[in-house]
Amino acid sequence: MKTFNKFTRVLAFTTAVLVVQAALISSAHAYLFTTSKVELLYGSDFARGTDFADADEGVFTFANATGWKWGDSFLFFDTANFDDNLGDPGSTHLEWGVRYRFSKGGGPIKGVFGMVQLDWDSGRFANKITRMAGVSADWNVPGFRFVKTNILLRDDPAFDGSSVQFTLVWNKGFKIGEQNFSFEGFADWTASEGKKSAAPFGYSESNLLTQPQLLWHPTKNFGVGIEYQYWQNRIGRKDVDEKVPQIMGRWTF
Repeated sequence: MKTFNKFTRVLAFTTAVLVVQAALISSAHAYLFTTSKVELLYGSDFARGTDFADADEGVFTFANATGWKWGDSFLFFDTANFDDNLGDPGSTHLEWGVRYRFSKGGGPIKGVFGMVQLDWDSGRFANKITRMAGVSADWNVPGFRFVKTNILLRDDPAFDGSSVQFTLVWNKGFKIGEQNFSFEGFADWTASEGKKSAAPFGYSESNLLTQPQLLWHPTKNFGVGIEYQYWQNRIGRKDVDEKVPQIMGRWTF
């Protein structure tokens, strides 16, 4: 019953955010673009078992990006295995960021934005909403579909004080012969937060999470390839690192 109730809360929160995002898209009929994707990934040696022991894991991901004249929004959530040793859902992570453009930029900068973001985590290690706000920039980089950077002030309710998060996002398309490929992904670097004397649960070490992907796109909607996840000091725990290659498939619509 406990597992069912927790899963119900996860599903309800995720559904609520999706409904708000859908309402935002449908009400703002002047949007310039909207695109969604679903991904299935599977990898080994995640630090997700008891005491961070290695574990195999499958991940389902949904993401949506929508652009308007005034800015854009990005939403994604992923949910991992529902078979951890405590009998609770493995984990669910959701991010929802909205950017408002206040400058079109010039030269190497395509645009400068103010940004707010909510991160929601639910699982064995946390059940929280982290709030962030800061600035974002789109860059003109030859050969890339887009390159974006964010610098955000981060308030994690699990720790005293606040920290800073730097994010890099990129997407590059290319061809080999007549076949379409893409190299894309993101990197998040988060500064330490909390009181070091309160480690490990009241303190988060600085950590780096990056997930580069290499995909072959045999059709416009379907892609298949690999993702490599590198997470140094996972969830802020010192010397808990993940280095996990994953196979993946994607459907874009």
